[in-house]
Amino acid sequence: MMNIALCFSSDTDLLYLKNELAQCFGRRGVLVHICCCRDAQALIRHASRVLPDILFFDMTDGQDAIKKAVLHIKKQHPSMVSVAAVGKRYASFPEAVLLEPLYLMPDMSRRQLWACAANAYEAAANDGDSFTYYRRPEYIRMPVHGIRYFASEGRRTHVIFDEGSDAFYKKLDDVERIIRDKGCCFLRIHKSYLVNVNYIAVCSRRCVTLTSGERLNISKYEYYRQIIALLKSSPMH
Repeated sequence: MMNIALCFSSDTDLLYLKNELAQCFGRRGVLVHICCCRDAQALIRHASRVLPDILFFDMTDGQDAIKKAVLHIKKQHPSMVSVAAVGKRYASFPEAVLLEPLYLMPDMSRRQLWACAANAYEAAANDGDSFTYYRRPEYIRMPVHGIRYFASEGRRTHVIFDEGSDAFYKKLDDVERIIRDKGCCFLRIHKSYLVNVNYIAVCSRRCVTLTSGERLNISKYEYYRQIIALLKSSPMH
């Protein structure tokens, strides 16, 4: 069960979000409990009873009280994932980094909302040892240590692991954002490749050779320097 909290002052927004999120997660076979809060005080009262795994909140003008409440809850529940509805004049604030993972929702269209909800769920479902992605009709969870690399192709990302490969719809930049805090270290070596350093056997200026024998190109000298520095510091190399 995934606990979701919504904090918006508008009853219309709350009803819309609750219905859309119920449909979004229902179609993916995910059980969720959704609580609606109309102000910062109600949100804090709810969080004192049930800490949300995902929090959708309004960060448009005049919502400083909600912002403070969200920061307060995040201190209690560091793994909470936040999704903020932001206005056209949104400007980041210094404390925003404390809310990571934080997804910004410029509008609340169904397409935007469902995309943010999927990203937030995958970030919340992932623990230190697994990576979760959606492949219709269900979510797949796999051990991170068994993933050799991710490769992007158009709108899809391929995940290559010890037993084979799979593909799902997500940008490689989003995958990198989710996986950066995992126990295994993944490095970007190309706009199309995100590689598990533990699978690198040999590295040259132009490419890496994995323990599986696969060779992947390195596109920037900066990437090469990062790989070499990490390999030198790793006890496994």
